[in-house]
Amino acid sequence: MKKYTFLIFFVFLLAGRMGTAQNLSFGPMVGLNVTTLSGKDNTSSKAGLLAGGFFNYSSKNWFGVGVQFLYNQMGAKLDAPTEEINLNYLQVPVLFTYYFSGQNAPGSFRPKVFVGPHVNFLLNAKNKQGSDLNPNNLYYKNTELGVTLGGGFNYALANQMWINVDARYAIGLTDATQAPITNITNRGLGLTVGLSFPLGNI
Repeated sequence: MKKYTFLIFFVFLLAGRMGTAQNLSFGPMVGLNVTTLSGKDNTSSKAGLLAGGFFNYSSKNWFGVGVQFLYNQMGAKLDAPTEEINLNYLQVPVLFTYYFSGQNAPGSFRPKVFVGPHVNFLLNAKNKQGSDLNPNNLYYKNTELGVTLGGGFNYALANQMWINVDARYAIGLTDATQAPITNITNRGLGLTVGLSFPLGNI
């Protein structure tokens, strides 16, 4: 539990530091996830919603760092045609971004790659009919660590106002279940679109 506490503390410390910086932006984002449970037999991928908001700091040139707060529908389909595992998380990634262009004027196109840790906080676990799959937290863990990596581009609509298009792959690093002899982890491929607004400029 100490490692989760440290990561949460780091996220809020980073957000506080970003709040005093220039070139800070924020905004909403929404997208689609295709996820599965790696290590669990007789399952296949399922689609879900990925939506939330972000705070981001980016230099005028090549580097950025940001914190995202996302509602993330994960899980997997079971072999039975009407059954699935829906694991709904609050996901908090801290992403470090490298931009391949330093342009910031309206009309600028900035390709990018990013990577960073994330922590998942389980909100609920349900089957397709909406029944609880985790009574008294017996079967799925409340928190899970992972790493997110991907790429995309930003397009400047106006001065410091950007459309953000990202493709990402989220890899669970810790077991999502309570079972002591399993190693079942969340995996998810996502595509998101966001809109960033400035909070300051250099």
